[in-house]
Amino acid sequence: MKTFLLLATSTVDATHGPGGSSFATWGTLHVLLAALSVIALIGYAVGPSGTHRSAAVRTALRLPLALARWTGLPAWAAVTLTLSGAGLVIAGTGFFDDVAYHVAYGRDTVLFTAPHTAIVIGLTMIAVGAWAGVAVATVQEVDTDLRFGRLRLPWSSLPLGVLGLAALLGFPIDEAWHQTYGVDVTMWSPPHLIMILGAAFSGLALWLVVAETGVRPSDDRRARAVHGVLAFLTFQGLTAPMGEFAFGVPQFQQLYHPVLICLAAGTGLVLIRLVLGRGGALTIAAISFALDHFAVLGDGPVDTRPVATFLGAAFAVEAVAWLHGTRPRLRFSVLAGLAVGTVGLATEWVYNQGAHQPWTSALLPDAVIVGVPAAVAAAVLGGAIARALPDADAVGAAAPLAPTRSGAVLVVAGLTVVAALAIPLPRQVGEVTAELHITEVEPGQVLLEARLDPPDAADGARWFMLSSWQHGTRESAHLVPQADGSWRTQTPVAVDGWAKSLLRLHRGAEMMTIPVRLPADPDIGEPEIEPRSRTAAFEAETRYLLRETTEGPPALRIAVTAVFILLVGAWVVAFSLASTRLASRAAAGGRDAPRHRTGHRARHEVDAFRAGT
Repeated sequence: MKTFLLLATSTVDATHGPGGSSFATWGTLHVLLAALSVIALIGYAVGPSGTHRSAAVRTALRLPLALARWTGLPAWAAVTLTLSGAGLVIAGTGFFDDVAYHVAYGRDTVLFTAPHTAIVIGLTMIAVGAWAGVAVATVQEVDTDLRFGRLRLPWSSLPLGVLGLAALLGFPIDEAWHQTYGVDVTMWSPPHLIMILGAAFSGLALWLVVAETGVRPSDDRRARAVHGVLAFLTFQGLTAPMGEFAFGVPQFQQLYHPVLICLAAGTGLVLIRLVLGRGGALTIAAISFALDHFAVLGDGPVDTRPVATFLGAAFAVEAVAWLHGTRPRLRFSVLAGLAVGTVGLATEWVYNQGAHQPWTSALLPDAVIVGVPAAVAAAVLGGAIARALPDADAVGAAAPLAPTRSGAVLVVAGLTVVAALAIPLPRQVGEVTAELHITEVEPGQVLLEARLDPPDAADGARWFMLSSWQHGTRESAHLVPQADGSWRTQTPVAVDGWAKSLLRLHRGAEMMTIPVRLPADPDIGEPEIEPRSRTAAFEAETRYLLRETTEGPPALRIAVTAVFILLVGAWVVAFSLASTRLASRAAAGGRDAPRHRTGHRARHEVDAFRAGT
């Protein structure tokens, strides 16, 4: 997932320490905002004034009408797409930049660092974009079914608005969380997930916006390009949570890596194949692969290896469509999900032999047992979501599932996805001790030898490694078994300065560690753990991975977790309402999009800016 980092050209101060991520440059944010401002100024300058009776409204509509002319979409959709889409890119860039710098330099010294500011601005733009579209639809008196007084709300504004507001709410919740429990340098805390998922699903919500306009990928090249960009953003959003495994210091079970790949590929590639048609899923996967692996415009402090290729899964989905067709849709979704969970997962297995934590036989059979049902369930959900979007193979389509049967299938699919996410969640500790022998090969660089009790404690481990980070970069050295029964690293890692170095053992649900070296941290009252040979028992990883955290009162933790669950429920409801309405409209009339009118003015004016003339 380097895609959102491609524009990042961050640099850091040479003298780093705790709070180093505050050194991230503001240049990237300035460039993105400047580019957006130039587009807005040009649009305002060349945009038509319209014929509204109010001079103020005519002035305000200049930019939306210009965007409508450029995109070929109605003005309300064009302004939503531009603002929220740009916000998604800005927030995504800030987020991945922030994670990279936390891994490299630790916690922040100030709240509004450049990455944090980018995140807040981006999330604000996502929310504002939804309500700006509502404002334009209201002024132009767009004929929508959903109204509150004079407000005209397109159905697609519901999920986008809820996602944007929830993601923005996550920032103050996160600050309160840190003030109460200290700094948890992890992607998957409840406040972080509120922001990550709120932004991640915004690409799909934006795709629903275009679906509501009735513009199809087959209309013309411009429409095809718009749908292609939104398919790409949707797919990037589905893969965003996998950043946990992109930076080399994952804090959750490795089983999540294949499971999340199956979920993203099952949902995204099936959805994209149905909407974009032949070759669509393969094209989006190829573009994502190329950007992630080759289009590197700037180097960050941490080597962020992409978590997957998705090429094998995309080929598999395309093969299913070619061999069996995409109708009936449920059959296609199930077969495509099986292909993703088998052929797709096998190709990712080969690719991830070179991962930061390589995939080994220790992941079997769990990866298959959990991954295949997850892929099938996700594909069924992707096929259901596609009903709300223009369908490339709609002509001659079979009748949709009966509502009762369809609802039951979707409930089972949803519960299967929840189970697939819950199974790898536990993190336990086994009874293992290690006799450590540390050899300094040069100042601040050591090799490690470990003798375990019991001796076979690391046999079949998912990973057994010495990790070092927060000293300006990240290093990992896997321990290799020796003929005398010991385990040794082959490459040295840093144990000086601000480096945190842990010996990590991951056996299924057991994730445990022995600290090799931790720096003194007066701010939290922690002394230095010196790198010395000794015998020690493995402990829970969270004690040292989240060294800056404190126990704190449970009330806030319970409240934030409850808010997260409620927000996820709100997202599901908002997407369900919008998708169901758009799917019903598509089934009833195909291109039956909202009817636009500007007062009593002629219909051809709106048709003109819809067509981009």
